[in-house]
Order: sequence, then structure tokens, then C-alpha cells
Amino acid sequence: MSLILRFLKISGRQWRWMSAGIILGVLVIAANSLLMAISGWFIASMAVSGVTGASFNYFFPSATIRFLAIARTVGRYAERLVTHEATFRILAELRVWLFKKLIPLTPASLERYSGGDVTGRLRADIDAMETLYLRIIAPMATGVVSMVGGVVFIACFSLSSATAMFLFLLLTGVGLPLLVGRFSEAPGKRSALLAADLRNRVTDGIQGLEELVLLGAVERQAAFVDDLSSDLIDEQQRLAGINGFSIAGMVFFAGSAVAAVLVTAGTEVAALQVSPPNLVMLLLFSAAIFESVGQLPPALNLFPAVRESSARIFELSDAPIPVPDAALITSMPVDNAIRFTNVSASYLAGSGVLHDFSLTVPPGGSVVLTGGSGAGKSLLLEVLLRFRNYQGSVTVGGAEITALPKESLLKLIAAVPQRPHLFNGSIRDNILLGNPSASDELLRSAVYDSCLESWIDGLPDGLDTQVGLNGSAVSGGEGRRIALARALVKNAPILLLDEPTESLDLQTELELVSRLKQRFRNLPGCTIMVVSHRPACLFLGDLTIRITSVPCNIP
Repeated sequence: MSLILRFLKISGRQWRWMSAGIILGVLVIAANSLLMAISGWFIASMAVSGVTGASFNYFFPSATIRFLAIARTVGRYAERLVTHEATFRILAELRVWLFKKLIPLTPASLERYSGGDVTGRLRADIDAMETLYLRIIAPMATGVVSMVGGVVFIACFSLSSATAMFLFLLLTGVGLPLLVGRFSEAPGKRSALLAADLRNRVTDGIQGLEELVLLGAVERQAAFVDDLSSDLIDEQQRLAGINGFSIAGMVFFAGSAVAAVLVTAGTEVAALQVSPPNLVMLLLFSAAIFESVGQLPPALNLFPAVRESSARIFELSDAPIPVPDAALITSMPVDNAIRFTNVSASYLAGSGVLHDFSLTVPPGGSVVLTGGSGAGKSLLLEVLLRFRNYQGSVTVGGAEITALPKESLLKLIAAVPQRPHLFNGSIRDNILLGNPSASDELLRSAVYDSCLESWIDGLPDGLDTQVGLNGSAVSGGEGRRIALARALVKNAPILLLDEPTESLDLQTELELVSRLKQRFRNLPGCTIMVVSHRPACLFLGDLTIRITSVPCNIP
């Protein structure tokens, strides 16, 4: 129940579509049941009229039958249309909701998950949630309302038949689904976990296929995938068997209910309490009303797998934000000076990298951070970007960064991370992500200072050249310079560069450093922090600091 309530809370903006789908479902079941009932009553009444010679007005019932037949057909189409439209809208809502939840978790809270796992939760697990409304919530709501309405209708003609029908509907709509749900709990949960594990294994195998080929481990990876696939098929077969049992149970209870109505109402016919045409009507109505509960056992058969998928989603969405915004904004930056005071931080809990680190970069100053691998150079930039929590004090313009809204802080900073990402678009699109409203002059300046102009001029499509998925159509050095141009075009007062010349040949590296140095001279107010182990990058800073794994204090 908590899952359904949380689902409804998240997708609450689509309540009109969801409610309309449920109402249409009830109307379709009502139209179908009444069509069967009135048709049976009409045929039986015509037979009685023919035998007894009594007059009978067949125009009204025949018109009603045609109306219900048309209403059933149109209603069924409208119900499918509305429920699927509601499902698509809900999925769109859920994807945006989860993506917004993931943004403040990057990268600290997401690094324990593989890329395939996060992708699987964002896509496959969200897609599995379509079952929650379409095959669980809507059928359950429709079934409960239709069950109550059906019992009330039968009670208008025969109270004993309504009592019998209520008992069998209760067995079919409550008892059987609970039994099916209990049997489906374990295989449903295992199937969801196996499906997620299989997606991760396949995704990791595709992403690391080159290494698997080089190491000769392709067959081993294929064996893992095959084992997971076999286990998943076994669980799905168990669920299919349980579903078959539920269908058999529904057929048995439906037949028993009709037999019970025949006995109870037949006794009343013999006692002249119910007319023979009404007996036929009640029998056909009883058979038709079981459509309302027909989807309840399959719904609970699917529920364990959906619940497991939702648990994986909520595990991400409920993860604590590494550096949450302060409840009260106490101050705003007065300039772009950066100051670290006794800062300690780490990548993983309990594994310290930075210890009591202190550093002051004045407004317009530039510093190059160098040192051995794992000393915490990149971590320092991630702390400044509020990607990692820390102890001590980190201020920008005199304001503690935890007391600033994260969006306000990031507007002051342009950064090139150690592993920049290129989106599947053109070079122009990727650069202008830093500043969509950048002028042509600012764009050309960023391209030139990133040493991209000669390469781009030689491309047939120039800036409109597609970089491919994850930058697959460009080299590592070209991709890094595109990311650098993206940071430069932002024209922010603080610039953070993590290994800006990685993957470049010596000549291009020296030219890039020269152009960046000239750009920084023309922008004297920009505060710059560069992380690099390359000797050429040392010329980008007024001060060079070597970070070690021991406590370090720089005035």
C-alpha cells in the first residue's frame, strides 16, 4: 500500500487521466454485463410471450441492447486509449522526477553503482512501473467498484443469489489474489533482481568488450550472461505456472458462482418469487460480472516484481545528498577569491585523502596543483564544486560554499573535469552547453583558445560535425578540447581545469598552454585553479603547489 501511495504522490499531476481510465473501465464492465443480462432476459421474455400469447414491447429492450453493444465497443477503445495515455504520461513524469533526484547525488552518491545499473534503474525499472497503474492499480480499482455494483444489481432481484455471488466474488477477487500474491512473492522478487543483474552484466560486457577480447575473456562473460538468462527463465516459468493456477481458479469459481445463482434463484422461480426471464438474466449477468475480478490475481502475480523495481528506484531517490543546501542563506560572495581552511575530505567513507589542507587563491589569482596520483588534487576541485562533503571551511568570496545555493555557486564556476563527457550532438551543441546564448565572437574565441580552429576548419561540416555517442567520432584529445571550449565559452569568474592537456601531443599541448596563458592575461579578474601532472601546465599558474598525502598548509 505504501508503494501505491508513493506512486500516486509522484504521478499526482496525471490523476485526471488515471481516474478517467478507471471510470471508463467500470463503464465498460457495466455495459458488457448489462448487455449479457438484458439480452438473456429479452430472449427469454420473447419465448415466454410466444408461448403464452401475451403482448410484449420489444422496441425498448432491443434499442437498449444495441446501445449497450455500441457503448461497450466505444468504451473499450476509449478505455484502452485513456489508460495507455495515462501510462505514457506517468512514465514521462517518473523519468523526469528520478533524473532530478539523481542530479544532486552526482558523483559521490552514485559512484558505488555501475553505469549499467544506474541506466537500468532510470530506464528498465522506470518502464516496469507502467505495470503498476496499467495492470495493478486500474484493474484493482475497477474490479472493486464493479464487484460492489454487480452484487447490488443482483440483490435487486434476488437477495440469496446476491449473497452467493458476493461470497464467490470475494473468493475470486480477494482470496485467490492473496494466495497468488504469496506464491509469487519469492519468484517475482528474484526475477526483478535477476533481470537487473542481467542488464548490468550485458551493459558492462558491451562497454568493456575491447578489453574482454584482448584478455580472451569473452566466453567467460558469455557464460555468466547465459547462466543469468537461464535463472531468469526459470523464475519466469514459475510465475507463469502460478498465473496458470490463478486462471484455473478463476474459471472454477466463476462456474461455481453461476451454479450457485442457478440453485438459489431457481428455487425462488419455483416459489414464484423470481420470473423465469429474470433467472436467465441473473445467470448471464453473473457470468459476465466475473470480468471485473478476472485481472486481480494476475495483478498480484506481477506486484512482487514491480515492488522490487520500485525499491531499486527509491533506493536512488532517497539517497542522502552529499552536500545539501543550507536552510538559511547567511551571506553572498563579494568577489571570486577561493579559500580552503583545514579541509579534510575523501572519496570513500573512512579513507582520507585530504587532511587539514589550507590554501588561499586571491581574486584573479591562478594556481597549479600537482602531485602524485591519489593525493587529492581532483578531489579538491570536487569539494569546491560541492560534489563531495568535507570538514573544515571552503569559501568563495568570503561566503561558505555550503551556505550558498548550489545553483548560485555553479554559476560562478566553469570546469573541465578529468573525464569530460560529450553528448550525442554536434561540436557546436556540445560547446554551447556552457553558454547557449554565447555570441559568435565568444564562440570563436573559445574555439581558438582551445586549439580547435584548424581541426574544425578541415571538417566538411565544421562546427556542425557530429561527435557521436559519448564522443565516439572524435579522439580523446579532440574531445577534451571541446570540453575546454565549453568551459571557456561560459566566461565564468572562476575556472577549474583538471588535466586540460591530457591526450595531447607535445606540440599541441605547448600551443594550447600558450593560448590559455594569453587568454588569462586578457581576463585578469578570473580566478583559476589547474590540476595537472604535465610540466607544460605549470606555466598556467602564478603559484605551483605540490599536494601530498600528508597534512599540507599553504598561506
